[in-house]
Amino acid sequence: MMKVDEFVAKMCLAAGVESLYVKGAFGAPANDANKKRYCANNPYNKRADRTAKIMAAAPDVFFSDCCGIIKGVLWGWRADVNKRYGGAEYKANGVPDVGADGMIQACKDASKDFSRIEPGMLVWLSGHVGIYVGDGLVVESTPAFKDGCQYTNLGNLGYKTGNWRNWTKCGHLPWVEYKSSSNTEKPQTEAPAQSQTYIVKKGDSLSKIGKQFGVPWKSIADLNGISFPYIIRVGQKIKIK
Repeated sequence: MMKVDEFVAKMCLAAGVESLYVKGAFGAPANDANKKRYCANNPYNKRADRTAKIMAAAPDVFFSDCCGIIKGVLWGWRADVNKRYGGAEYKANGVPDVGADGMIQACKDASKDFSRIEPGMLVWLSGHVGIYVGDGLVVESTPAFKDGCQYTNLGNLGYKTGNWRNWTKCGHLPWVEYKSSSNTEKPQTEAPAQSQTYIVKKGDSLSKIGKQFGVPWKSIADLNGISFPYIIRVGQKIKIK
């Protein structure tokens, strides 16, 4: 059984690498064999627009769908471009091949109450899932927003800025070892007005982030204690006023 800290870290890794939403994939790198495989495995992937995206993907891009990346991580995915499935092994570690709705059914404590959500818990709405990783953030693979594995804000806790969703249920996955159930986060009635959290992705700089949010890059650096030479890293959480 995977410990929750490792599970959350690997889900954050999945959100930090270049990726593309591909039905039926669970973390496979975009090599020629996988492109051929996934262009033919599902009606959604066979659509001309999706096939074009799959074929155009660079070799360091990883393919996954919403439940696929969760299963991939639990099956051993580690963003290894030299492995057929990024390091994952199908049905490894006693984790079955279940869909999004099957995942929430496997959570014995599945609930509509998000007041006691903690990092590593599954969030679900009909036909779609993600993993809550803390600080109001969910990692989900979706064709919406950035079309791949990405961070979105958890609207159920009041984080309704940028890319966000309200989910229907949350629950503890039976294949993850969680910490004390007292380690929960309190809901908010609205998003924090003073700041929001941004996760650094590949190619970002303080200047680029500042332009995106319309704030001076130096104020972002000062708020987060980032000093010369102003280096940021992929996956780093940055507060933005």
